[in-house]
Amino acid sequence: MAIPRGFLTTTCDIYRPFGAASPTASGVPCRISPITGDRSGPDGTTWSHTLDVQPGVDLRDSSGRAAGSAAIVFAEGDEVRVPGSGATRYVVVWVEVVARGTPLQFQRAYLLRHEPSWPDP
Repeated sequence: MAIPRGFLTTTCDIYRPFGAASPTASGVPCRISPITGDRSGPDGTTWSHTLDVQPGVDLRDSSGRAAGSAAIVFAEGDEVRVPGSGATRYVVVWVEVVARGTPLQFQRAYLLRHEPSWPDP
């Protein structure tokens, strides 16, 4: 069952890696929401939006852990453009599975909006 189709209000395109010339997946149904309040994890990673997609969507984050350390290391993850074929670009910081093992399971990605003044990786 996952997320009912009516709750996925737009589409996105997924680019791998960030800055790729063409999308890896296009027209992926999704729901994007801005985050208000605290927008950072305890490890210092930050994000500006969340993106909800169905389970099984191949969406890869940019976080990992250095050997011998509990600290999360930020690198460039997938790029998401919302709406699909849109000009607004986001880097995928973190992806988690919500309601794992239930009929309502879905994926939530934490995104950081890419500002045009930032250099592409």
